[in-house]
Amino acid sequence: MKNYLVIDIEDGNDFYLVDDLTVLINEMYECELFDNEFEVVKGWFFENFKVFVSNSDIIELTKDIE
Repeated sequence: MKNYLVIDIEDGNDFYLVDDLTVLINEMYECELFDNEFEVVKGWFFENFKVFVSNSDIIELTKDIE
């Protein structure tokens, strides 16, 4: 399963960890999609965010795991 780490270019503290990038873009640019095509808002998205992809699961570590 692919996982995406999406980080705001101007504020590294603004980030998302998602498994469906299309859903995130649709949610973030929902209002703009009424007047623009998906490819247009996808371009805006990539102008404002860096996206990293992983083809493996990201698992939370706890203090009990060595």
